[in-house]
Amino acid sequence: MSVSIRMTRMGANKIAYYRIVVAPTRSKKDGAQLDTLGTYRPGANPKEARINLEKTRVWLKNGAIASPTAQRIIKAAEAAVKAGGDAKEVKLSFTQASTKKSHKVRLAAQKKKD
Repeated sequence: MSVSIRMTRMGANKIAYYRIVVAPTRSKKDGAQLDTLGTYRPGANPKEARINLEKTRVWLKNGAIASPTAQRIIKAAEAAVKAGGDAKEVKLSFTQASTKKSHKVRLAAQKKKD
């Protein structure tokens, strides 16, 4: 059975937040989950994420495949731990400037690819 690390939507209408979960690849978007690794709140100002990096590393070592969005959060958490932090509970804040910059970088890479 293959598993993936992905986001599942929670919250009310237009007040969404996401859980970062480990789920079987064949399950529905908001279906069965094996483990909850953290949360992501895009509606907060600034955007914030919390993730248990120890659990995440175990699942990745066992063959879980992370979605692109989950992978970006995991990479940011890894960088935060390298800078000095606890891997048990990593709290991240994404400022508006950093998200705009990364969006510009993604657009430039896409144009270069075409």
